[in-house]
Amino acid sequence: MDEKMELHGWLAASRNMKITCLGEYMDLGVCVQYRNLLDKFPQDQIFLSTSGQICLMDGYVYNKEEFLCPEGFGQWPDSFVVSLQKDRADHFGRLRGAFCGYFYDRETDQITVYTDQVSNKALYYYVNGNSWIVSNCVYYMVQVLRANHITYHWNRKAAQYMLTYGYMLDDSTYVEEIHRLLPGCFAVIGDGRAAVERYYFIRSQEEALSEEAAVEKVDLAFREAVRREYEKDREYGYQHLTDLSGGLDSRMVSWVAHDMGYTDQLNVAYSRSGYWDDRISRQIACDLRHEYLFKSLDDARWLYDVERVVRQNNAAALYSGITGGARLLRTLSADRFGIEHTGMIGDAILATFYHDRSFNYKKPQMGLHRYSERLSYHFDEEILQDYPCQEMFAIYTRGIMGAQSSYMIRQHYVETASPFMDVDFMDAVFAIPFEYRDRHRLYLRWIKEKYPKAADYGWEKWGGVKPKESHLLWRKVRTTQRLAKQTVCSLRKVKNTDSMNPVDAWYAADMELQRYYASYYESHIGSPVIDEALRNDISVMFHQGNVTEKSMALTVLAAAHLYFAS
Repeated sequence: MDEKMELHGWLAASRNMKITCLGEYMDLGVCVQYRNLLDKFPQDQIFLSTSGQICLMDGYVYNKEEFLCPEGFGQWPDSFVVSLQKDRADHFGRLRGAFCGYFYDRETDQITVYTDQVSNKALYYYVNGNSWIVSNCVYYMVQVLRANHITYHWNRKAAQYMLTYGYMLDDSTYVEEIHRLLPGCFAVIGDGRAAVERYYFIRSQEEALSEEAAVEKVDLAFREAVRREYEKDREYGYQHLTDLSGGLDSRMVSWVAHDMGYTDQLNVAYSRSGYWDDRISRQIACDLRHEYLFKSLDDARWLYDVERVVRQNNAAALYSGITGGARLLRTLSADRFGIEHTGMIGDAILATFYHDRSFNYKKPQMGLHRYSERLSYHFDEEILQDYPCQEMFAIYTRGIMGAQSSYMIRQHYVETASPFMDVDFMDAVFAIPFEYRDRHRLYLRWIKEKYPKAADYGWEKWGGVKPKESHLLWRKVRTTQRLAKQTVCSLRKVKNTDSMNPVDAWYAADMELQRYYASYYESHIGSPVIDEALRNDISVMFHQGNVTEKSMALTVLAAAHLYFAS
C-alpha cells in the first residue's frame, strides 16, 4: 500500500522529537508539525504561527461568522484564537461542525488539544516528560516513537475490548502511552501531563410537550442540521454526496435535503445484490432523479483490506465494520465532493436503544452491544461513572466510539457529517419524552406528517414493508417469515443470506477468502507482544467464531503487526 496516498492526517510534536520519518515538515521553533490533509475546506482550516501562539484546526465550521471580532481583525484564524484564549470550554462549546486540533501558547508553554462535541474528527495524544505528540493518526505517532527510539507498550485491554465489543469503551489504544481524546473534551498539556476537561455532554432532560410539538421540534432542528451540512458543500462548490440504503436514516437525510432544494445529489449505496438496501435505495434515487451509484458486496473483496483499514481507523473498531464503504469511496472522483452526508446512528437518537423506560434511564452497566459473547473479560467499571444513564452510555460507546469510527476511514477521501448527530438536533431530541421516541413512534409520525411520500418505499428493518401504521400487520407477517427462515437455516445448518452482507455465507463459499484469513492469522499469531493467554483467546475467536469474530481476531493481529513489528 502506498501509505502517502492512503493516509491523510496531521501530527505535531515537541521540539525534541524528530519527525523526518513522516516526510517534509515545518519547524515552528518550539514544536514541529507535519501535514498531509485533504484540504476539502481550506478557508475553514487554521494554520497560524505568530510570536505568541501556534494554532492548527483541521475540519470545517458552520458558524465562523459568530466568532469574528475586532480583536481578531475580523479574520477567522485570529478571531478563533482570541475566542479560545478567553474561555476554552465556552469556545469549543459554541463551535458547530467537525474539528480537531491543537493550540500552543508560547508564553505559558502549554498545549491545548481538542476534538468536536461528538468526535467526528478524532484526536490522539502522547505525553512523557517534556516530550509530547498530538495527531489524528495513531500510525503516524507510532512511526515517530520508533524513529526517536522511544519505548512504548502493548495495551492488552484494547485487544480485549476488540475481542468482545469490537470497539473501544474508553480512551484506550493498542499503545498504552497513546490515548484518544474522548468526545466533547479538550486537554491541556503541560508539566509532563495532560489534564482532560469535558466541555460538552449530550443533554438528556425531558421537557413537558405534546407529541404534535415534538414533531415540530424535530422537523425544525433536522432541517437546520441539513441546511448547515449542504450549505457547506455549496460554499465550496461541491456536489452533494449522500448515503442511501433501505433504512430510514439515510433516506430522510437525502429526502429532506431534496425537499429543501439540495437536489444535486449523488446517492451511494452498497449491499448484497438484490437485497432490500439495493432495491429500495435504487427506487428512491430514481424517483428523486438523483445521480446514483451502487456497489455490490457480493465479491466480499473488502474483507481483504485488513491492514489498510486498521491504518486508517486507528484500530479503533472492527476493521470489517465499514463493509464496502471504503472501496466505494476509492472508486469515486473525490474532488467532486466535500462532505459525505450519512444517517449515522439516527435510529439510536431519534428512536431509542431500549424499549423499557426504567432500563433506559437506569445507571449504566457493562456487557451490552457486544459483537461477540464468546469470551468473558472483567473491565474496570469506573468508566461507567462518566455517564448518567444506560442510554447515554450506549450512545457514546456503541454509537460514537463504535459505529462512527467508520468516519476515520471515510475522512481519507471526504469529510463526514450526519444531521442526526448535529449538536442542536441532539439537544432537541433528547428533550422529548421517552414514550414518544420509543419504538420509532415519533420517527414514523414525523415522516407521515411532514414527508408522507418518503414512507411509500419499503423499510429494510421491516423486511421491505412500508414504514406506515397501516402496514403493521404486514410487518408482523414478514417478521414471522424471517424468523422462520432463520430457524430453518439453523436446523439445516445452512448459512442465512437474509442480510445486506451475509459474510458467513460468502466466506463458506469462497476458498480464496478462507485461505487469506488463514494465512494472515498464521503469519501474525506469533507476535511477541501478545501473551499466551491472549494468544489463546485470539485462537478461540478465529477457529471457533463466525466471520465477524474471525475479523475481530484479525483486527487485533493487524494492530500488533502495524504498531509493534520490528
